Amino acid sequence: MININILIITGIQSLQTAQRIANETKNHFIDVLKAPISVSAFLTEDLTNQLLLEEKLNQYDIVLLPGFIQWDTSNLEKRFSIPIRKGPRFLSDLYSILQKIEDLNLSNTVPACDLLKFSGKDQYEKLVKIRIEFARKSISTHTFIINDKFPDKIIGRDLPPLIIAEIINAPQKNFEQLDRKIEHYIASGADVIDLGCISNKPNPSRLKEIIEYIKSKFNILLSADTLNSEEINAAIDVDIDLILSLDYGNYENHLDAPKNLPFVILPTDTTKAIMPKIPEVRIECLFALTEILKKKGFQKLILDPLLETPINPGFINSISAYSLYNKKVKEEKYKELEFPLFFGISNVVELMDIDSIGINGLLACIAAELDIGVIFTVEHSAKLFNGVNELKKGIKLAYLSKYKKMPPINQGIQIFSAKSKNKVELPQINRNQAIIIKDSDDYYQPDSNGYFKIYTNPYTNEIYVLHISNGHNLLNTIVGKNAEDISKKIIKLNLTADKFHINYLGRELKKAEICLKSGKYYIQDG
Repeated sequence: MININILIITGIQSLQTAQRIANETKNHFIDVLKAPISVSAFLTEDLTNQLLLEEKLNQYDIVLLPGFIQWDTSNLEKRFSIPIRKGPRFLSDLYSILQKIEDLNLSNTVPACDLLKFSGKDQYEKLVKIRIEFARKSISTHTFIINDKFPDKIIGRDLPPLIIAEIINAPQKNFEQLDRKIEHYIASGADVIDLGCISNKPNPSRLKEIIEYIKSKFNILLSADTLNSEEINAAIDVDIDLILSLDYGNYENHLDAPKNLPFVILPTDTTKAIMPKIPEVRIECLFALTEILKKKGFQKLILDPLLETPINPGFINSISAYSLYNKKVKEEKYKELEFPLFFGISNVVELMDIDSIGINGLLACIAAELDIGVIFTVEHSAKLFNGVNELKKGIKLAYLSKYKKMPPINQGIQIFSAKSKNKVELPQINRNQAIIIKDSDDYYQPDSNGYFKIYTNPYTNEIYVLHISNGHNLLNTIVGKNAEDISKKIIKLNLTADKFHINYLGRELKKAEICLKSGKYYIQDG
């Protein structure tokens, strides 16, 4: 890590906080210079010029100015022959900027916090591009392209796992429902759309029909999730890209299947309700079936040691199976049987009443450690909405951290939703002079202009506002993306002049906006 000498200029209100952060940053030498202004955003070019004339700038490598200033620092930079760049808008981001300063190409015009936001994403995309090019030269059983029509969809060593997003009970969905789900999954970052079939209720003709329909409309990889041989054959007939799954109960029915078609294989025999519990037995079963299929000419297999639900039947036991597999394939006996691993996380996120964003992030990190090839997930219940997007962000953070051999922190990628990373310094207040509210004000009077009902559409990322008369007739419909634009439109249209009603509307509209961003369904109060 490079030690950098930094001069930070800030206003009076921010001085103590900036000094504290500077003292906490051990890997750089930092001085904080107080500007004679109360708020840092008021710092002008002329005042900065005066301050710098009084400093010995040859002892510094860079000068950081407040991110809120509205002017270009290039002129000062040329005048003083030292980089003079914009720091973050808020001091809560300063520590993260200082930790990454040697990796950030700080700007004369763009606040550093905006650069940090995109730095991790840019690094990830550059890294993946390099790794994919390398992987194309290393095609083997452990690294392969699912379908040559999609050359960037490669599964294998040292690559970020592809995301398979399942549409549960797909044969029962109409085309409109399929369209909506597929469009949402693609926008969220899914690499493969999985058509989940219905256990004990096979419908091969319908499966074939929807595969043909989707392929005619969307440019996306498709997988069929079924153990039923008739459905597997139907999917193969219409050029499915991936089959989930083969096991000891059905593999013999498909030995004539195309050998370059990827198959997920299981250590089970579902026809006899056999599911090995002991990790060693589970992995031996996978190796044995892998060897059979490889000898029959199958080239693209993905092995699923089966990830199970925490507590019961047990998450740790199944993770042990994945870890054991990675140890075994290094042995001479099993080296030729190495294939990518399948990580079915829906058994974890679906069966826990805990917010999915943190679970998805942790599972992405576990997947990176285990060098998983594909992650299988689902957004079936309301609590999992936006889970694919959460998982995609988690994969980016985990993969970048793995490449850098660092913990998944300060990588320029954050997936916070309910909480934030940095604390905010509170102002000192005089409680004796403050107005302290102790009792709730229950005042309410109906608005003569009518009332409003607010809804969110998570698929279109829109807020619907229905303006309704007190006689319950629809007067106006407003559709927008954020609370501020909608509230301003309501005021401009004079839909209400009641200050209390406007206060209530602002509250509820902001709640709706937050729900859209966090993937939570919005319920209007009252």
